[in-house]
Amino acid sequence: MLNDSWFRCRYCGKKLIKRKPNGIFIFKFGKDNTNQPVVDMEISGSIKIKCLRKSCRKTNTISFFPNDDENQ
Repeated sequence: MLNDSWFRCRYCGKKLIKRKPNGIFIFKFGKDNTNQPVVDMEISGSIKIKCLRKSCRKTNTISFFPNDDENQ
């Protein structure tokens, strides 16, 4: 994996979380008065994340290991 890549909701296609080439997930959400993200996390490991789209809200599981069948 050479570039950062996005994982999308497997149900509706909304972008959920970005993955760096080293495998670390990057999650940024919201903005404050200075246009900086309110939530700014780096995650190492497998995750479960709910879709942020109001009409979807389904849970997606993304494995830390890139060839796992649960990944999109």
